[in-house]
Amino acid sequence: MGAGLGVVCLLAAGLGAALGVTPIAFRSDSMAPAIASGDLALARSVSAGDVGSGDIVSVSDRQGSRVTHRVVQVEPYGSSIRLTLKADDSAAPDAETYDVTKVERVFVSVPLLGYVFGAAGGLVVIGLGGVFVACLAIVLFVPRRRIVGTRRAVD
Repeated sequence: MGAGLGVVCLLAAGLGAALGVTPIAFRSDSMAPAIASGDLALARSVSAGDVGSGDIVSVSDRQGSRVTHRVVQVEPYGSSIRLTLKADDSAAPDAETYDVTKVERVFVSVPLLGYVFGAAGGLVVIGLGGVFVACLAIVLFVPRRRIVGTRRAVD
C-alpha cells in the first residue's frame, strides 16, 4: 500500500510539473465559502492580462507572502497589470494592489485535501516517497545472492 501511495505521489508531482500546475493548501477561511480552510486548490500560471474580475488568483505581496484572493479590478499599468484583489469574507478590497505580469489562476479546488497535502509536507514528502518507492523496488526486485555456507530450510 505504501509503495502504491508513493507511485501515486510521484505521478502527481511529475504530472503537475509537466502541466505547470501549482497546488495551494488553504490555511484560512478568507476565501470561504468558495474555498475553505483545509481545501486544496490547483492553479496554473497565466499572463496577468488573461485574468478578469471574478477570477481567483495567487500572487506574491511586497513581503513575498502568497496571497490568494478574488480579482475585483484589472488595470493596465505600464508594462504590467495592476490587480485589485479581495478576500471573499472581507467587505473591502485588499489595501495593497499588485503589479504583476504573471499570476497563478485557480481552476479547481478540492475540499479537505489541503489538510492531507499540508500534513504531507508538499513536494518534500513527495520526493521522500519517491526515494521510499525506489528502495522498496530494490528490495523486492533485485535478486539476492546466497551467502556461502547457508542452507534454506525445506518444508
